[in-house]
Amino acid sequence: MSSTKPFSFDTIEDFDQHIAKSIPNYHLLSSAIADLSTFFTKADTKVVDLGCSTGKLLEAIPFKGDKIGIDISDNLLPESKDNLLFINKDLRAIKDFSPASFITSVFTLQFLPKEDRLGILEKVYESMIEGGAFVWCEKVEQRVGAFERLFTNAHYDFKRHEFTSQEILDKERDLRSIMTPNLSIENLYLAEDAGFTEYAMFWKFYNFEGWVFIK
Repeated sequence: MSSTKPFSFDTIEDFDQHIAKSIPNYHLLSSAIADLSTFFTKADTKVVDLGCSTGKLLEAIPFKGDKIGIDISDNLLPESKDNLLFINKDLRAIKDFSPASFITSVFTLQFLPKEDRLGILEKVYESMIEGGAFVWCEKVEQRVGAFERLFTNAHYDFKRHEFTSQEILDKERDLRSIMTPNLSIENLYLAEDAGFTEYAMFWKFYNFEGWVFIK
């Protein structure tokens, strides 16, 4: 029997290091998001990170106005400071995020029930100023089984540089009940249903994707 602790956002330690070891080129993704933000942020608006975890991404975004991070796990949230406000709350309980010029959701909605995701995206769209941007990053499934097996096993090879085979297997087991990825096209359909019509992929590695949507 494995002695590895079950994966949980409520108890995990060194979260940022864990994510960097788990997602290929995660540091480049974070840097790209910070760079993209500078094209959209406006004075007298907000920057909002949905599922902000430890707040490192918000800290990296070079915006002088209000930056708000929301996460359901109080284990991860830091203390609010200066222009950084962290809120310990379920995203589904937030009525709106307005007025926002830049909103991010980085590997967050995949942990919500599928039936709740459109409602979150609708609130994102409605809360955003014209010309604002929403950055949405998700782990996705492949439509073709051969590519799903290819990318999944290549990802396991990547993780074996930092984790044991047993740790990888245990985490996959723990994630079964809490993470349900969509196909990439399913996410785009959701975004379109929420109101977004202009979008492009800016980052991808195996089954991990980053998209930017402009209102």
